[in-house]
Amino acid sequence: MKKPTKELKSTPFTEVIEIERIVTPDKEKRVDHIFVRRQKICKRHPEGFVTEEIARFDIAWPEEIKEEIQESIKEKKEIEISIN
Repeated sequence: MKKPTKELKSTPFTEVIEIERIVTPDKEKRVDHIFVRRQKICKRHPEGFVTEEIARFDIAWPEEIKEEIQESIKEKKEIEISIN
C-alpha cells in the first residue's frame, strides 16, 4: 500500500523556497530516495523570520504492468446419448 506524499507548498502565511533537491533511485527497493533542503519564510513576521528545513522521503515507482499469458484450454468431449 502506497503512502501519499505531500510536498510543502507556499501559503499566504509562509513562503517556501527550495534550495536543493537530490533524487537517488534504488532499483532493489523500487523507490526514489528524495532529499530536499528548503527555506520557510514567515510573511506575518515583521522581519520575515526565516528557517531552514531538511526533509527526506521515498517515492515508490509505479507498478510494472505484467502481461498475463492466458492459455485457453478447450476440451472436446463426446457424449453418447442412447434412446430406448
